[in-house]
Amino acid sequence: NPPIDPLREGRVMSLRTRFKNLGNVLDTDKSQQEVFVLESPVLTTGMYERLHARLGLGTETIDCTFAADDVTAAEGAALKDALERIRREAEEAVRAGREHIILTDENQSASRIAAPMILATGAVHSHLVAQGLRTFCSITVRSAECLDTHYFAVLVGAGATCVNAYLAQDAIADRHARGLLGDLSLGQAVKNYKDAIEAGLLKIISKMGISVISSNRGGYN
Repeated sequence: NPPIDPLREGRVMSLRTRFKNLGNVLDTDKSQQEVFVLESPVLTTGMYERLHARLGLGTETIDCTFAADDVTAAEGAALKDALERIRREAEEAVRAGREHIILTDENQSASRIAAPMILATGAVHSHLVAQGLRTFCSITVRSAECLDTHYFAVLVGAGATCVNAYLAQDAIADRHARGLLGDLSLGQAVKNYKDAIEAGLLKIISKMGISVISSNRGGYN
């Protein structure tokens, strides 16, 4: 596709993101009447917490870390085992009726190593596609690695429905608390970060000739 100018042709560009069972968008039954829609896949931590509380029992949180002691095993075995567990837990959750899968590396510590979140996201997305289950759930990714526009775009390309870069926002909050952001309020600082990421996502998909973010999701570009 030819590139799109996201500034001059903004009316055809959209980061709008749907949650829950995607199903048949032409249906008029309850499955298409109770669908959450956000204006972009970029979640602030506050948005994530409110969304998590709102979705309640329909969510399943999957820990994407593994024990540091496991790395003494055969080369690569610990990560492979962790990915297999993550895939299995995601499949079991969807089959049990969970409509929102949350992949997170927030439990990483001196004794827990985080799996690369792009790898974990791609593993879950491709596995659920192979099992015919992907359209029955959304995938929210909480990643400490995610800092810039490129990482957001790759996560969406690997299958993420939305992304919460919690460590990046914690870093903004830390700088604000130390008075490094001048008169800028914390809320405005986080909004500036969110706006910058969204503008970057629009630029990335426009270069590909794609006008909506859903065309990039799961495309592995």
